[in-house]
Formats: sequence, C-alpha cells, structure tokens
Amino acid sequence: MNEYLKNIITSDLILLDKASSFLDKDKNLWDLIASIPDFFIDCKSSEISIDNVIIDESRGPVIIDDTATVEPFTVLNGPLFIGNNTLVKSHSTISNTIINHDCKVSGEVHSCVFQPYSNKSHEGFLGHSFIGSWANLGAGTTTSNLKNNYSSIKVKWSGKLVDTGSIFFGSIIGEHVKTAIGTNLNTGTVIELGCNIVSQTFPPRHIPAFSLFYKNKVIKTKFEDFCDVAEKAMKRRKKELSSSEKSILNSIYKNY
Repeated sequence: MNEYLKNIITSDLILLDKASSFLDKDKNLWDLIASIPDFFIDCKSSEISIDNVIIDESRGPVIIDDTATVEPFTVLNGPLFIGNNTLVKSHSTISNTIINHDCKVSGEVHSCVFQPYSNKSHEGFLGHSFIGSWANLGAGTTTSNLKNNYSSIKVKWSGKLVDTGSIFFGSIIGEHVKTAIGTNLNTGTVIELGCNIVSQTFPPRHIPAFSLFYKNKVIKTKFEDFCDVAEKAMKRRKKELSSSEKSILNSIYKNY
C-alpha cells in the first residue's frame, strides 16, 4: 500500500465485505472510485424484493446482504453493494457504490466507497468519494464532485499536487473523521484521519491528520483527546480501540 495512504486508512481496504489488495498494486483512491463497476463484473444481483424500494439493475447488479436493512421509498441503482448489518435510510438514492458492513447511509450517494462502520445518516450529496472506517458525516454534509469549468481534478497527495485524470472526483475522508452539520467539501478535498471539521464555509482542500478545523484555523488535536472520542464512538458499536491500533495511530500522530 502507498506509504501516504497510512495517513488516510490504517486497516485493510475492504470491498464487498472482503479484504482487497487493490491498493497494493500502485493504485490510489481515485483509481478505486473509477474502478467501482469492475468489482461487479462476475456478480449477480440478490434475489430480493423490498416493499416500496425501486431496484434498477440496468447498469449493473444490486447486491444486498440478508442482514442489511433498506427502508421504504429508496432508489437503488446498480452496480451497488450493501453489506452485512448496513442500514440505508428512507428516501435515499444510491448509485454505483460499495457500502461495506455496519454502515449507516442516507441521502444522495453516487460512485462512493464506504469502509466498515462509517456513517452518513442524514441528507446531503456525496459523490465520487472515499469514506474511511469510523467516519461520521454530520447532517447536510455535501461534496462537490465536478468543477464548473469541467477541468481535471487535482488533489494534494503526499505533499504534491496530483492530477486524478478525471473530471469527476469528490473527497477522500480518512478514518475517524467527523464533520459538523452543513459541511461543504470542494472537489478534490483530502481530509486525513482523525480530523474534526467544523465550518460553514469550504474548508481547505487538504487537512492534515489529527486536526480540528474551526473558525478557519487548523489546530492539532491532542492525541489523548482523539483517543477519547474514538473509543466512545467505537463503544457504541461494541468495539474497542485496541492497543495495537492505538500504537499505529500514535506513530502517525508523532509525524505531525
């Protein structure tokens, strides 16, 4: 895995509820988003019908785990994967997306990958984006995934400005990131792990790990404070922040 990716995701990449080696092949997260349909080539749709839910398989299969819950008045457009113990809330429109296990998703979502235990439980548009585990997106959090001049989107990656080669790309949201209500993210925004975004205007397009962005300032969070919030969030899902995970996170923290 690209060394810089450790600032975004510290655990294995999960796709279709299984560990994936995609990022071990000199690929980046924007390559992953562009490749979403490829993961469904040999897949078949679930033989399932849900009352008051529209399932459109014309562009690819729709796979829904038996333990997942899809609430009424939702539109599901393939290719789409909804994993174990995941909740899709009413009035959502989800397309070309992989939602791994134990997630909560609502609103309009297009061409995204959700790692396990990530939450987008409210309205807001999320497009062409990667969401790390234990991220929690506040109500109304919305990404831009297309520039007004239709130019190729660049991201700040490992200290350099890198061209994604696509006119469609939203945000990279690292593990344990929190966004406040009404957060708007510009095209090509990279939020590294452990950040808390509180802003009613567009935050910077790159925010380093373990940062609080508040009142237009980037402030480094104390590691103990980060762990306290992470442990509370994980406890709600009956999970713990292990000593090995804490050690890995602390080694990243010391580099900032």
